[in-house]
Amino acid sequence: MQATNSQSDDDESTSNTTAGEGESDTEASAMAKPHDAYETVDPETRKEVLEEHNHRCQSCGRRGPGNDGVARLQVHHIDRDPDRMDEHALENLSLYCVPCHRWLHQRSTPDEAPVTLTESESQNLLSKDIEILRYLAAHGPARTGDIAAGLRVDASVSTVRQRLWKLMGLDKTSEDRDEQLVDKNIETGEWGFPEQIEHSARGHIPDNTQLLLQRVEDEQVRDALERGCKRQHVQEVFGITRRTTFNKVKRAQAFDFPLDVVSNQSGRPSKGTVTKHESNASESESDHQQRLGDVDNRDRDDRGPTEPMGASEATTATQSVAGDDHRSEDVSTESHQHLQDAIKALQAVDEELSL
Repeated sequence: MQATNSQSDDDESTSNTTAGEGESDTEASAMAKPHDAYETVDPETRKEVLEEHNHRCQSCGRRGPGNDGVARLQVHHIDRDPDRMDEHALENLSLYCVPCHRWLHQRSTPDEAPVTLTESESQNLLSKDIEILRYLAAHGPARTGDIAAGLRVDASVSTVRQRLWKLMGLDKTSEDRDEQLVDKNIETGEWGFPEQIEHSARGHIPDNTQLLLQRVEDEQVRDALERGCKRQHVQEVFGITRRTTFNKVKRAQAFDFPLDVVSNQSGRPSKGTVTKHESNASESESDHQQRLGDVDNRDRDDRGPTEPMGASEATTATQSVAGDDHRSEDVSTESHQHLQDAIKALQAVDEELSL
């Protein structure tokens, strides 16, 4: 098996696999047979590799005992059958800690994906994305927690959810893709390929007030950034972190919330129309911030009930569809006010961009 010497896409590792080919560490008890896939290097070569890389993992940077660290380091063969050098030549060897070495040999490649991916998609997707696609092909539709538990690489439920947003919105970011790759069932909260999903969550207007406001804000953040608004200003307007802006864009691309429909009902002009306020065009940015102070300054991504999580997804989604006997077709007066405040925030962004 050949593997390239490159840094990992994320903090991924596996904990239930044996060491990969080319492994060599101080705990090794025996040398493998010649030409065996697990053949190790001799102690002198190992010492050279450790010194060459300063006793540091070439993926995550963790240090070994020779550099005031505790990480177990292993020698890795970049190519098991090199054309122009010896297999054990220093140029063909690298150094990894145990988790990174295992991940390197267990990661999925675009060629293993159960669907056809374009070259640009293959370059932009992570190995865990391929793992998710493989799981959905074999076990979908499935809930986020079940997908995370079924992957060969370690990934938290929140990480898997974010990657699912990325995959679901791939048709919004890839010029070569016209149809959705992944979808979510609005009734069960399960994820799968479009043919596995009966009731798509894309374009759905939630009954849940908080989830509705989240969808509106996601779309506003995406819209503002695509219009050229500075990310720092978007962070300040919506009271969110830089990382959250990226997650909101992924989620907005995935669910493609029909903001124009809701906004027009609430008095906001259709997309592309810039609303002018009576304030002076030279109003300072600090004044903009003050005028938008009604927008909730807390990061709604870190509190619920917004986007369902883990094992409770199916229950939450079912309750959302079943509805509440006390919930009318229109959102409450309070939620309507929140919606108006959020719309005003985007109008302010529109005004600033038009100056």
